[in-house]
Amino acid sequence: MGISAKEKNHKTNSVFLGMEIKYNSTYVAYLGLAPGESQRLLLNSTKVVKTLFMDNRIENEATNRTAYNIKDFAACPFLNNRLLSKLFSVFYEEFVGNSTVFKCPIPPGVYYLKNNVSPVVVPSYHPPGKFRFIVRIKTEKEGSSTVELKWRYRVTRA
Repeated sequence: MGISAKEKNHKTNSVFLGMEIKYNSTYVAYLGLAPGESQRLLLNSTKVVKTLFMDNRIENEATNRTAYNIKDFAACPFLNNRLLSKLFSVFYEEFVGNSTVFKCPIPPGVYYLKNNVSPVVVPSYHPPGKFRFIVRIKTEKEGSSTVELKWRYRVTRA
């Protein structure tokens, strides 16, 4: 079964609806919008991060069904060599870009991240609807979240 020409030519549009941020003050003194900005986040890290793991999930808001789920992704090998994952490289460039360089161990300091969900991140095969993209960052594989970011967005077809 192939994909019809009509399905190949549709355009996916995404609209950022908002975000929620939670963090544990053990490693983070502040994580939120940079002063006077709506598209940039400021992260003030207070301790060296030697290991980093991520849980990433996309949920449909209407059904609460999980559309995508990766648990316990070892982020340090990726941060030290972004060629290890093409998918995470796209996310890294979109949310981190050139303003901040993360390599493990991550020293304490102030870091800037982008705060948006753009068409680059939402592939053309993404189903339409309202979704949550949840990223939980942990310093231990089986540990609790140090940071949780939840972006809400809507996808439509043109």
